[in-house]
Amino acid sequence: MNQPAVPGFPDLAIFGPMTLSTGLAVVVTVVFIWWLIFTVVAIYHWMRYARDSWVAIPLIALHLFVSGWIFVFATGGLH
Repeated sequence: MNQPAVPGFPDLAIFGPMTLSTGLAVVVTVVFIWWLIFTVVAIYHWMRYARDSWVAIPLIALHLFVSGWIFVFATGGLH
């Protein structure tokens, strides 16, 4: 009988053995996709209703840069 690579994580034959780092990478990626959808909606509304604000574009760029760096940092060590 096959034992899972990490106790508590099922061994999914479709994707291969599930390790802890693989599970964490999947979770972080799903959270990032959810964040991306939320961010796109927020940017759309900000640009629609407050596009005359001089801080909108720099703050959106800063938000995307910092959030992207956090995502790369969170998934960078998960091999």
